[in-house]
Amino acid sequence: NGRKLAIGVAADLRETRPRFVKGANYVRNVSISPTGVRAAFEYRGEIVTVPVEKGDARNLTNSPGANERPPAWSPDGSQIAYVSDASGEYELKIAPQDGRGTVKTLKLMGHGFYQDLDWSPDGTHIAYADNSMSTYVIDVKTGVAKLVGSNKLYGPTGLSEMTHAWSPDSKWIAYTANIKSLVTALSVYNVAEDKSYRVTDGLSEVSTPAFDKSGRYLYIFASTDAGPLQDWFSLATADYRRTRNIYAIVLRNDAANP
Repeated sequence: NGRKLAIGVAADLRETRPRFVKGANYVRNVSISPTGVRAAFEYRGEIVTVPVEKGDARNLTNSPGANERPPAWSPDGSQIAYVSDASGEYELKIAPQDGRGTVKTLKLMGHGFYQDLDWSPDGTHIAYADNSMSTYVIDVKTGVAKLVGSNKLYGPTGLSEMTHAWSPDSKWIAYTANIKSLVTALSVYNVAEDKSYRVTDGLSEVSTPAFDKSGRYLYIFASTDAGPLQDWFSLATADYRRTRNIYAIVLRNDAANP
């Protein structure tokens, strides 16, 4: 009848066999505790915290059959967020950093392979990205997630990678996303309003937003010669070079221009 049937065949493949491993090659992502006393590592599908000097290493997950990814320490140092596929689909987990107590599970909005977990400074929300090159924010208490922004066009990681940053008062998320011309622009998202505002005009390629601690300035990398490189599929751009400078955006009308 023209239909095709896919059949899974069990195989004794070397890479899928249970085994013990060691070494730094299996470290993927790292998050430093707010005090700097411990660090959380994504280590071959486990979340492990290690002291800088005194104390023991702690495996917070102990789940050989599941994959836990990238850890993010809460601002108050009491919890560590990560994503886990223990249920069959990736979910957000929030665990006590000492390994004691209940682990909270929240459903994530998006399209899988979640990454770039970033707590708001007040610890009430977590921003994250997914495989569709979109940025989201989730309320830690209610579990309600919302879409912040998305790339208009999908492309290779690096050229189309989104970046985001929280304001010191936890009210805004600055994020980058490409527009139809492939150039990446900067926007800011108001969490309470669930609304985004464009900041840059799309005439320069921007990335890596960062608020200063006072909340008066927003810093970015920007390039005005990156246009040809945005067409990543064209070999004619192979010899072009992108240059960047640091720019400061004044966020208040009464603030001095640096």
